[in-house]
Amino acid sequence: MIIVYGTRMYGKVKACGASFLATQFFHIWYLPLFPVGSKLVLEEAQDGTFHGVSAPFSFKSVMAAYLRVWGPIGILIAILCGLDVLGAADNGLALLLVIGFTGIVILALLVSTILAYAVIGKLSEDEKRKRAAYAMHSGYFVDPADMGEAKAGMREMLLGRIAERARGLASMGYRLNADPMYAWPHVALDPTHNDDALVTAAFTLARLEATVDGPQKIHMEQLHAQLWNRIQQMNPPYLQAHARLT
Repeated sequence: MIIVYGTRMYGKVKACGASFLATQFFHIWYLPLFPVGSKLVLEEAQDGTFHGVSAPFSFKSVMAAYLRVWGPIGILIAILCGLDVLGAADNGLALLLVIGFTGIVILALLVSTILAYAVIGKLSEDEKRKRAAYAMHSGYFVDPADMGEAKAGMREMLLGRIAERARGLASMGYRLNADPMYAWPHVALDPTHNDDALVTAAFTLARLEATVDGPQKIHMEQLHAQLWNRIQQMNPPYLQAHARLT
């Protein structure tokens, strides 16, 4: 007998455009058993392979994987077990208990399976709009917080882009009071300019910095919210295109 086993991606969550977060599982006969690690998939190639980066372990992805696969199987097992026990029930009370317990189990599994597909890991419209802003710099509709090992390189790229845009503004008369590599929050929030590329780069960088534990975390979360308000007020065209994203 040939046993099919190996590793496979399950638990697709946070899907936006061609990107999503999933978890690699060890499987037997395509049934996920043990999670190996989560991965941020940036895009899927035509041959079925994935281009992505390692991401922090995603509990939502793991739960979605188990419920989407094992939920329907559990429902089938509950029905078969219930029918088997019903056939052996010899009085009315036992019959009612079996029917009631089986019904509760089936209902719980059914609701869990539906939630796994329809709710767990689904992005809100606001989250998709934010990803449209992040994509201006990452090239993908992903949350920088999920980029794992790629965060360091992205941070340097964003700082460089902010400095470049700030110096471009300075050449047109904008007054730089400090090095934009260090004073980038103040430059991004300055209402005297409307440089969309600079503001979205700072918005993306604030999201990255807010994922690091430390004294700056709360400040970066507040900055991220302030910059998001500013981006919405600017209402750039790419925010309207988010509705086409899955």
